[in-house]
Amino acid sequence: MTTVRLLNRNLPAGGGGYFRLLPYSVSRWCLKRVNTVDRQPCIFYFHPWEIDPGQPRQSGISLKTRFRHYVNLSAMKRRIKALLGDFQWDRVDRLFLKSSDEPARA
Repeated sequence: MTTVRLLNRNLPAGGGGYFRLLPYSVSRWCLKRVNTVDRQPCIFYFHPWEIDPGQPRQSGISLKTRFRHYVNLSAMKRRIKALLGDFQWDRVDRLFLKSSDEPARA
């Protein structure tokens, strides 16, 4: 998973819950930093259930778990569209087999 080095720590920057929990601008900044400062491509992922805001709600789970699981599900479509527009994308095999002198891409 893509991480960004900040305050002497590697922080997750490649998607998942962090993409839903944090503002989109944080994800965009992290990925751009990896592309420009580290000159490396990024791997981004999300879980299939994260793009279904209408999924059935589970009962009997803690407030913390409910928040972590359901927050910003309705924003995922918009955020993914923004991500696709803000970065260039390619398949992993082509991305990592390219020569190191080419510009990095997300």
